[in-house]
Amino acid sequence: MAEISQTIIPDVDVLVVGSGYTGLHAAIQILRGGRKVMIIDAGAPGFGCSTRNGGQISTSIKPSQAKLARKFGMRRATAIRQEGETALDWIEDFITREKMDCGFERCGRFHAAHSEAHFQTLAKDAETLSKLENIAATIIPKAEQKKELGSDLYHGGVVYPRHASVHPAKYHHGLLRLA
Repeated sequence: MAEISQTIIPDVDVLVVGSGYTGLHAAIQILRGGRKVMIIDAGAPGFGCSTRNGGQISTSIKPSQAKLARKFGMRRATAIRQEGETALDWIEDFITREKMDCGFERCGRFHAAHSEAHFQTLAKDAETLSKLENIAATIIPKAEQKKELGSDLYHGGVVYPRHASVHPAKYHHGLLRLA
């Protein structure tokens, strides 16, 4: 683990509260901008969800594309969705550029439907995203789900092959090292 100072720095330009992903990314950018920064946290660095999550990196957002379009219009909904696509590419580039050993892998993701109605929503969204934004997605009906997932617990789902995963604690350690 990176060395963690317990010393309070009396003269800093920016104080970052929180040593999770957001706080560490902010601190890295501040440092690279030539400013002095100190990060404080109520607990050990990364004690919260930054090191104890499933490590999935997806472009999915809530609400659905259809709900976003109803609320903001299709153009803005598409722009919001594109932020997710851009972020996925950005994090892959960041991890590669910083030579972070955190197990980043484009392994894909199965978005499971918890009901038949949810499956219909997921499938409709996947079709829309495929047509409008050329987002790769494969709709998996319940009848084919066991072949894809090894379980018939859900009501089908959608596979997004570009989605990725990372070892969350190793990713956090890499950020801590940079900060």
